Parts: sequence; C-alpha cells; structure tokens
Amino acid sequence: MNPSSLINKICFLVLFAGLSSFLNAQEQPNIVILMADDIGIGDIGFYHKERTGKEPLVPTPNIDELIANGMRFSDAHSPASLCAPTRYSMMTGNYPYRNTNSPWGVWSPLNNDGIDDDSTTLSRIAKKAGYNTAFFGKWGLGGVWNGAPDDYSKTEGGAQKFDFDYSIELPQGIQNKPYIYYENGAWMKLKSDSKLVHIPFAQTEYDEDNRKRNRDGIGDSNWNPSLAGPILANKAVEYIKKQNDNPFFIYYCSQAVHVPHSPSETLDGVKIKGSTLGNHGDMIAELDAQVGMMIKALKKTGKYENTLFVFTSDNGGLNHNRALTQAGHDSSNGLAGKKASIYEGGHRVPFVAVWPEKITENSESHVPIIGQDMVATLSAIVNVPLDDNKILDSADLLPIFQEQSTEPLHKYLMHRSQDVKGPFHAIREGNFKLIMIANSKKNLKGLKAIELYNLKDNIQEKKNKNLINEPGQAERIQEMQKTYLDLHNNGGTTLF
Repeated sequence: MNPSSLINKICFLVLFAGLSSFLNAQEQPNIVILMADDIGIGDIGFYHKERTGKEPLVPTPNIDELIANGMRFSDAHSPASLCAPTRYSMMTGNYPYRNTNSPWGVWSPLNNDGIDDDSTTLSRIAKKAGYNTAFFGKWGLGGVWNGAPDDYSKTEGGAQKFDFDYSIELPQGIQNKPYIYYENGAWMKLKSDSKLVHIPFAQTEYDEDNRKRNRDGIGDSNWNPSLAGPILANKAVEYIKKQNDNPFFIYYCSQAVHVPHSPSETLDGVKIKGSTLGNHGDMIAELDAQVGMMIKALKKTGKYENTLFVFTSDNGGLNHNRALTQAGHDSSNGLAGKKASIYEGGHRVPFVAVWPEKITENSESHVPIIGQDMVATLSAIVNVPLDDNKILDSADLLPIFQEQSTEPLHKYLMHRSQDVKGPFHAIREGNFKLIMIANSKKNLKGLKAIELYNLKDNIQEKKNKNLINEPGQAERIQEMQKTYLDLHNNGGTTLF
C-alpha cells in the first residue's frame, strides 16, 4: 500500500472511531432516580384505589402515570426504615451495617461517618461512563464539613466530593440545621438581602412537639420550608433543559414529604396548599407535582424517550394526618408498621421504573428488590464493571426491566430498626422473615429471635400467625439467625 493510501485509511479509521464513539454516547440512556422522603405505598393514588376500590383522598396523577407507562414492583424495599442509612445504601450498593463507622447510619454534616472517600457510588459510576451528573435535594450523608465550620457560606464535602458536576443540596433537608441551600458547594442566597443568622424555632415551621428537639440553628435569614419543592423542582427542570448531546444522570432527593409539612401554595400551576384534608396530604400532592414537572421537562426537550426514570422512597410512610387516616388513607397500605418500623410498612416502598420501548408499559414484577439495586443496574447500563468484593448487596435489575425475568436476585434481605422497644433486626429468606431483638445497638450480644412470619400467607405480619413457637420451625429459626450473625460478622454477599 502506498503512503498516501495508508494515510487516507488511517484518517478514515480515526474518523470512524470518533463517529462510533459519538453514536455510542447518544445511545446511552439518560438516567433519573427520584427518591421521595417518607412516602409509603398507600400514599400513591394507584395503590389506594387498588386496596380500597375507591378514589384516592390524595390524588397522585403524575405518579400514577409513571405506573401506567412502566413497571411497578410489588415486593420492593428501602435498604432501611430510616432515611440516612437508606441514603448510604442507595449511593454505595451496600447495606448500612457495612458502614463500620456508623452502622445505624445517622450522620451530622459536621462529621465524616457517611460514605468513605474511596467508595464506589452511583455518581462515580456514571461519571466514569462519561455522563453529566447532578444531585438535587437532601444530602443527609454527613461529610459536608469535618468539624464545626468557620464559614457556613461554603461546603467542604457533600455531593461535590463524589463527582456530581452540579448540585443543589440541603445538608439535612428541611428538617434540621443548617437551613441553607448550597449550589455547587456555595451558599445560594434565597433573596438579595439574605444573611446567615440563627433561625428561631418558629421559623422552622415545626409543630410545638418538636420544640425540645434542638431544631433551631444557623440558616438563611429568608428561610421558608415551603419554598423547597419549587426551588428543587425548578432547578431540576432548568438543568434538564440545559443538557445537550451528553447523557446525564440525575439523583433527585425530594424534601417531600418529611416534616415539617409546609406545602407550597402552588407548583407548576397546580394548587397544593389546602388541596387535601391536611398538610401531610398536601405534601404528597406537592411531590406528585415535582414528578410531573420533571417528566414534562424530559418530554419538552425530546429526552424522555431515551431516559430511564425510577421513582422510589427512602422508607415507609408516616400515617401522620389524623383526618386523612380517619377518612381511609393508609400510608402503609394495610401493612403493619410505618417509617422506622422493622415490619413491612417500615421498608416496603413504591418502586416504579419507566423506560420507553425498553420496559413494558403497565407491567408488574413480584421479584423482591431493594433500592440499592440501582447501583448494579446503573453499572450494567453504562458498562462500568463493579468490584464484587466491595459491592455485596446490589443486584442488576436489567433482566427484569427488559425481559420480565422472575429469577430471584437476593438470597437474603436484611433490615434493622431502632424504636423505643428496639433495636430490632430482621432477615428474610424466600417468604420467611425472622425478627430478632438485641440488647444494644453497639453489638449483637443477646440477639433473640422473637417473631417468624411466612409473608406468602401473612404479609400483614399478624401476631396470631407468628410461627416463632412452632416446633416445626425451630431448625429454620436457628439457621436464619446463624446466617444473620454470619453475614454481619464475616461480610459475605446477600445475593445469589
């Protein structure tokens, strides 16, 4: 081959490789994970109507549309029954107990006990695959400052530390100080005259029962929790509109529906405040409006058809408003327990995935899954392999999404919760769920099995069907407790 032909061939191959890379980038789907705060299955209109046969007291038309357009999971769980440990697992793909610094997972922004600096995270996986990455909402993972900051106008850690290109974050959501929005690590003033001041308890808009919980503290002088939904949703819409050819990954952690329940007057032209029987219901309506705004933005920009959109929650619901519950609204959808509980109502959550032409519309999966499965799923979609020695509890959902596979993914489901009677621990193998109690959160000494349920015929975990004293179950109980201790002490995988 003469030199001129060789040069032409090389140029062609380089051009072809560049074009191929460009096309591959275009084929990569955008990925949006929206995690609500304290939403139970029964808070969703679709499930309320399915359970009662009646129209929902709190309509959720946008979330119901997600269900109609995608796949819903009947046996989906949050990694924990509280928000902070769930946020750890959602980012890392591992159960909270694997965090050796704080295995129960409640972190202040002033300490660094959340995600280890070198951890694999959703954001780092997406970034490695060439995605633009963005975080919106409640961080709740500690590590914003390492010790008391001298200057609250900027952060040292948080979302920026874990390869999010863009972020607007509230270190502890709307629920605790600092009451400050940080955009790309810098204080975002709510108004031009904003100052960083001590926010009095009344300005947090908590009810009087929370006065003794040390909720006052540093914040933006114009702090108003009812602004959170509009700020986060509009920032997300703005971000979507700015995206061009590069695929993007959005992790949107809504403030709704955590207390204090301070709904916005309207959102996206929809009446929110006063639209239901109480502020709790109004916040569910606001969450639904946030979902609608993001879907609308994806459609208007032509990005919807090439986007995987996942909706879930960080734990079970609240059953907070008496008027709503008396009228028949049940955040737990007939299950025992609610947020913070070891029972199904504490961690069985809505999980809906929409991906046009990839996921069958109005489909349902009964395979048990966990929110943290999005780590392995994202890894598979963007073709960035995981280290199986480090990611021990996250399963790839693509076979379910695309082929409606019914093969089980999790050999064991693990849960723990702390309330006035706890600490409680639970392990599920197949349909059997064993609940145990320990003497202390510090260790598993004295761990005692107290309840065993077959969820196949007792999903409500009715006490009269507790199998703990059934002679025929003694060996199962012993083996399940032994497995739980072994997984905690020796660190094996919970996957098949």
